Amino acid sequence: MNYAMVLAGGKGQRFGDGMVSKQFIELTGNPMLIYSLQTAQKNHNIDEICVVAAEREHRKIHAWAEQYGITKLKSFAKPGKERQQSVYSGLTAIPAKPQDTVIIMTSVCPFVSQIIIDKLYERIQSIDAAITVVKATDAITFSNDGEKVNRTLQKKKLYIQQGPQIFRYGILMAGHKAYMEDIDFRKPEVTEDSELVLNIGTEVAMVLGDRFCVKVTYPEDLAIAESLHGLFEEQERKYAESRNH
Repeated sequence: MNYAMVLAGGKGQRFGDGMVSKQFIELTGNPMLIYSLQTAQKNHNIDEICVVAAEREHRKIHAWAEQYGITKLKSFAKPGKERQQSVYSGLTAIPAKPQDTVIIMTSVCPFVSQIIIDKLYERIQSIDAAITVVKATDAITFSNDGEKVNRTLQKKKLYIQQGPQIFRYGILMAGHKAYMEDIDFRKPEVTEDSELVLNIGTEVAMVLGDRFCVKVTYPEDLAIAESLHGLFEEQERKYAESRNH
């Protein structure tokens, strides 16, 4: 079985007045979350969807799923305080077996292409973990305190991580458990699941993504996403036609 986990538990503190979580704000007339659900619904590899969202939102999301024809939505999970906790909650909510796959999507990256998802499923046939990246177009500066430069990393070998990410269920669960069982109080916060599986010695492959995968973090990102919508839909239409032929 191939499961899709859609993370929709954020509170959107950096977005607008915070009255409406950013994943539920309308994008071209639809709740932003719907784009991720429609993407998972359309992909022929994905069997079931689990949404990680606050319990008070479950009824609303279920109603949207019925309205938009999201028949693959089968389960919900409650989010944690941090991303790692939210993903682990989702992992415990799905009835997956070790060799099943879990593709992790986020509701604030609305334009994930079917091309990229198909590439990830192709890659997972030969490796236990794969992530989506784009090449860095600028050098990246590292700073310990946010005031002074410790190191500047040149862009030649740098990649920016995007979503989605895909893993064998057993590998991802093992990575999460190893992290949670580490009692070192100095262990850093983990924001990406790929780091957890790297920590247990699992190789992680990369699949090149595209520039349509905008993460809506700030209000201006919403305007960028809206301007890309038409171009993204045209790309998806052409890809669907090519698959049908």
